[in-house]
Amino acid sequence: MGSTVIDVMERQRAWLDLATRWLAIIGFAGLVVICLMTMYDGLARYLGMARIPGFRDFGEVIFAVLIASCFPAGLLHNQNITITFLGKALGPKVHAVLNLFSALVVLAGFIIICWALIDRTAGLGDRTTRTGYMVVAPWAWTATAIMLVTVPIQIWVTLARAIELRTGLKLVDDRGGSTEAGLEDLDLSQDEGDRRS
Repeated sequence: MGSTVIDVMERQRAWLDLATRWLAIIGFAGLVVICLMTMYDGLARYLGMARIPGFRDFGEVIFAVLIASCFPAGLLHNQNITITFLGKALGPKVHAVLNLFSALVVLAGFIIICWALIDRTAGLGDRTTRTGYMVVAPWAWTATAIMLVTVPIQIWVTLARAIELRTGLKLVDDRGGSTEAGLEDLDLSQDEGDRRS
């Protein structure tokens, strides 16, 4: 595998990392705003202050967009649930094969999810929220568009896993197993007296 391909993949990873982080930051910032609005609306109900008109409808449509915005970064950094003890026990080559297999399964899963979202949101038309305050379609289409970004990201991860299998180099940032790896790095050699105090 030429160093040119590796260099291209690393440059793509840097760009994808920046783009997906900003998307996730926007999503988390939106969740913070929703939390603050929820606190205000709840307090306003009990204190007799003016409430936010249509807040329940807004929350109903915006949550899908905010949650979808976190998926691309999660996939790029392999922050989905992973079980790595089998691969680690059987050696680096088998571990790389299992990583590639899991990347293919995740890719297939997200293709199915995106297909279902396209099918579901295509016919929304002018449907509104329960109280009729907001039109659902633009929000659902935005969430679907964000979820569609996950497919090329997971294609990149799958290609990176294939290169890792062939070359032994590390291209995917395996933060999904960071807790597990962190436990292995802990110094558990303290004596019993130190543990009790």
